[in-house]
This record gives sequence, structure tokens and C-alpha cells, in this order.
Amino acid sequence: MSEHFQGKFEAELKYHLQNPQKFINELKKAGATLFTPENKETDWYMEHKNTEFSAPTISLCVRKMLPAGINLLIVKGPDLSQCEAVRIEDAEKTVSIFTTLGYHCILNYTKSREIYFLDKFHITIDKLDKLGSFAEFAIMTDDQSELPLYIDQLRHLAANFGFTDKDLEENNYKTLILNTLKLNTLKL
Repeated sequence: MSEHFQGKFEAELKYHLQNPQKFINELKKAGATLFTPENKETDWYMEHKNTEFSAPTISLCVRKMLPAGINLLIVKGPDLSQCEAVRIEDAEKTVSIFTTLGYHCILNYTKSREIYFLDKFHITIDKLDKLGSFAEFAIMTDDQSELPLYIDQLRHLAANFGFTDKDLEENNYKTLILNTLKLNTLKL
């Protein structure tokens, strides 16, 4: 994987994106390079009934990226900025192994994602059914003390593309999807 994804901590800002193609054109004009074009990422969020940590605090995720052919095991948390990933050989087999160990899948979804590199930052453009499109500005680091500086730099970079705090999305996709599912269940 690229050095862009090395580190234990991630500074990330996620914004609602109204016009993805316009944003892509602006990224290219700014000199961004495409890392993964038109990927479909399938995520399985796994939990164990005997786990003492709460689901909003720590997430265990198995991810399959196609056509990139990258499979990852990702742990986020317990701190919001903590994020570690390791490549795995087979996503479905990994889900099966966790199921055998007593885990169950609490959420499975697929999103469209393109990843761009702009200087030391990576920028993703995501499209999720029923949630819309998002732009994520991010950087990884092993030094947690760098996170406030990186957040400021990301905010400034996002502002260069016209994003403001009103466009900012504070929730991760897992939370957004689970909340949408709960709302839909309540409406039934």
C-alpha cells in the first residue's frame, strides 16, 4: 500500500459533496493524482456478543476493494483518530473466520470510491446509496500530537475547494448507515 496510508492515527475531515465531477475536475487542476479509479468497496463490520467495548467506540471492519484487488482488515478506535489497517489475502474468508470465532456482521454495505493523492494528503470521493456523495480529506501519522496541525491543514485545503463547516459531516459511514436503518425501521 502507499505510504499515504502508513500510521496509527488519521486526521480526517468529511464533507457532503454536491457535484462530484466538478470536484474531480478541480482536483486534477490542482495536480492531484488518481490512486484508485472507480472502485467498489464492500465493508463488513464485525462484532462479538461478548466484547466489552461499545460499537460506536471501536470498529472491526473487513474491506474488499474491486477492481483494485486490495483486501484489508481495519480497526478504528477507541480514540476517534485511531485507525490501523493491514492487507489480507481474502476478505470473504476473513469474514468467515471471524464468524467461526463468534463474531457476527452488524453491517455490510458497498460504496463507490476514488482515491486521489495531493501532496502529502489523500482525498477520497465516496458515493453511498441513500446517503449521497462525500469528499474526505485525510492524512495518516504515527505521531498523535500532529493531529491538530493536520486538521487545520485539511480544513484549509478543503476551503481551497469551496468546502465550509456547513458542509462538514461529523459521523462516520457506519453511524450514518445504522442511523438511517433505525429511522427506516421506526417508520415501518
